Amino acid sequence: MWLSNVMHGKKISKLFCRSLLSYTCVFFLPILVCSYYYFHSYCALKERTRSNQRLILENAGEQINAVFADAVNLASHLQLNRYVIALSNDKATFHSSSAMDRYYLKKDLLPLQISNALIQRINVYFPSSGYIVNAVSTYDKELLSYMDSTANMLSQKDWDAILEKLAVGSPVCYAQAKNSFLTVAMPLLSTTDGKALSILCIQIDKKGLQDILESRLLPEYPCAFLLADADSVLLSAQSAGFEATGLPVSEIHAFFSEDIHKDYFKTGDSQQIADSYPLWISGTSLLFAAQRSGYQAQLNHVLLLMLLSLLVCVLLGIIVIMYLTRKNYEPISQIMHYIHRSGESLETESNEYRLIMKVLDKNRTEIQKQRELLKNNYLQKILTGEIPLSRIPDPVARQLHLELLSPFVCVVLLSVEEAAESGEIPELTSFIIRNVYQELLSDAFPDNYFCARRQRIAVLISVPQKADAPSGRIGELTGRLLSFLADTFQLSLRAGISGILNREQIPDAWLQADTALEYGKLFETGMLCAYNAVPKKQTIGSLPLNTSEYVIHLVIHGQQAQIAEYFDTLQKELKKNELSWADAKSCYYFFYYVTASLQLYCQTHYGIQPQALEFLDEDYFAQSLPSAFSQIREAYLQTCGEIAQKGHSAVQWGHNICRFIENNYFDANLNLNSVAAHFQISPSYLSRKFREQYQKSVVDYLYEVRIANSLPLLAKTDLKIADIARMTGFVDSNAFIRIFKKRKGVTPGKFREMQPEEKIGSTDKSAKGF
Repeated sequence: MWLSNVMHGKKISKLFCRSLLSYTCVFFLPILVCSYYYFHSYCALKERTRSNQRLILENAGEQINAVFADAVNLASHLQLNRYVIALSNDKATFHSSSAMDRYYLKKDLLPLQISNALIQRINVYFPSSGYIVNAVSTYDKELLSYMDSTANMLSQKDWDAILEKLAVGSPVCYAQAKNSFLTVAMPLLSTTDGKALSILCIQIDKKGLQDILESRLLPEYPCAFLLADADSVLLSAQSAGFEATGLPVSEIHAFFSEDIHKDYFKTGDSQQIADSYPLWISGTSLLFAAQRSGYQAQLNHVLLLMLLSLLVCVLLGIIVIMYLTRKNYEPISQIMHYIHRSGESLETESNEYRLIMKVLDKNRTEIQKQRELLKNNYLQKILTGEIPLSRIPDPVARQLHLELLSPFVCVVLLSVEEAAESGEIPELTSFIIRNVYQELLSDAFPDNYFCARRQRIAVLISVPQKADAPSGRIGELTGRLLSFLADTFQLSLRAGISGILNREQIPDAWLQADTALEYGKLFETGMLCAYNAVPKKQTIGSLPLNTSEYVIHLVIHGQQAQIAEYFDTLQKELKKNELSWADAKSCYYFFYYVTASLQLYCQTHYGIQPQALEFLDEDYFAQSLPSAFSQIREAYLQTCGEIAQKGHSAVQWGHNICRFIENNYFDANLNLNSVAAHFQISPSYLSRKFREQYQKSVVDYLYEVRIANSLPLLAKTDLKIADIARMTGFVDSNAFIRIFKKRKGVTPGKFREMQPEEKIGSTDKSAKGF
């Protein structure tokens, strides 16, 4: 049609020219947009790949730093150890000797060593005496050359290399390929001129560090992590197909020491790329290396996708121009005929004008939705006090129908008990609640406003000045709403109603309604709760919770009857007393702490994790207080049974007491009260139960263990009686002699004279044996 008009010299309309221009743009604009988009995507993917690799490297580096930080914490702990301080100055603690101090230090190192699964051994070297102390043994450094070189310990050569590194700076990291550990060394105590008095060397399991690094390796292409110092690799973890032995570690360190923000380091043949993350120990860093071909693989896919997409855009552009140009005047002529009421019939499927009208109607609906959403947002801010009602411009208030006609207001909060999984009230549910409530309020309170947010619907009611008992009337209408929705639509709602306040106190009314809603939920006072029914300060009572130690004691010792009585009392007191919202919350936190303490106690003392105590989640705080008490009661009763079944039998209980005494007999402060405090029971209960099982008191058994441990020292050493008394836990030698004679019939000196003349030697001569 348009081609025949041009051939016959007819004037082409401006509409045709604009259409032709728009169709031409359809051809060029997609090409430009797609080119820019894919180029931007290519750059973004390249940067994201780089950022992800850097982030993985930093996370792995922080995990290694955490291991090094544990070593520093151990050093800080040992710096305060009295045996370390004495031995560092080549002295002994009060009433002791250097050999005994090394012995006690060895005992102190054992719990520190087993506190971290990655630590193989903790060594403390004292240069002044030449001794090395660890949790296993104590020996002179000069004896290393005579020891088994295959042992899992630092050799003479290793110690020399570590001391050489410490002379340059500290702390240092040291490793040998033959060893199964990596060593972190640092001075513990030094003189004012910097000379080390004691040196800490912590052996860290290489396999554990490699497992940490291997878990961070990227599966997309071969790569590796390397823990390295300035010129050597200390530890490596690499994926299959990647060889990291040929990386120039010194060149990489020099490259990144100049500027931390540089891009990847590329090897001479450009086959590998590397990145570095400096670690806490000076001169040590974590390297990430990868094959450059694997790194570029993802980017090549994007380039190929970009070219294919551009080609598709070109082809589609050509097709669209050909089709739309050919169909240019067909829909336009139909619309023009329809506008001018030409009377020509148009088929619905080809009537573009009708389609345009449908689009306009849809736009009007969208505008209405946007207006409702804007009104909802304004109401939220008015209720929460973000925007005072007086600050809303009059044109906006008129357009959104936010004009309160009365000086008094009331706020009602409606909470849907079972909302959708998304946490929002379904649109149909909100529609039903709004229309039913508006119908109920229309006669007495026609001026009302609804605001929905998550699982709640807030209703702002304008209360007329001449309303008779408005609080009771609003409560009655709200109760009718809840009953109607529950009977007709099976909708379970809770409602909180504020008092009648001035229009300027809308935020206070909203807070009152929220308080009433939460109070009704906590104490199960019903589905409807008014703020006037919430107890005030002068009527607030309290619950006899007792102490957390008391409740833990009941559960640990299986006193189920007392537990049931305890929670029955709480339930009765809860019905008689009125608690504040804050006091109710404190009950939740009290039993949260008790339950967490029980979990820890069961884990550390019995090695069990009671399933009944696994209820501390979001639902715990969401339930009412009576329901929470019932849940906690059943959980504690089940825990009592589980403890009695798995870890608290009478025989096992007695064995635990005996084992504790045998492991701590040398402590002079160990007595009946300290043993009872350790097991969190009363001294009288401990004494009675122990005597029933072993027919002796706890103190008698303690003396038996101490006397039994003193016999070898009397028979095989030349230690003084006072030293032996102190080593076995007696306060002084007089108490030791008195109790020894009472149990053995002779004094310690007489007992020593009765033994054969075969002694190990004096304390100074036997020092090398510890």
